[in-house]
Amino acid sequence: MAHWQGLKLRCKDGHFEMAAFDLKPVGGAFWMWVACDFGGASSGHWLAPDPHQAQHVIVIATPYAWPSAVAAFAARDRWQAQEASHQPAPSW
Repeated sequence: MAHWQGLKLRCKDGHFEMAAFDLKPVGGAFWMWVACDFGGASSGHWLAPDPHQAQHVIVIATPYAWPSAVAAFAARDRWQAQEASHQPAPSW
C-alpha cells in the first residue's frame, strides 16, 4: 500500500520549522497527518473538517477518514491557508 510524505518549510512567529505532511491510505479512505518539528520537539495533528465552519479544517487527536487522497490534500491546503492567515505580515 502506498504512503506519501512531504516536507514544507514554514515560519511561525518569526521561527522556521519543517512541517511534514503524511497521507496514509487506510481501507478505502485516507488519513492526513501534519507533523511539526521545532527546536527538537515533535508533535502532530490529524486534519478533519470543522463541524462549525464549512470549508474550514481543524486538527484533532484521532484520525479522520477522508474519502479520497484528493480530499485529504485539499484539506491540507486549506489548513495551510488558514495557518497563513493567522501569521502577521513580515516587517521588512
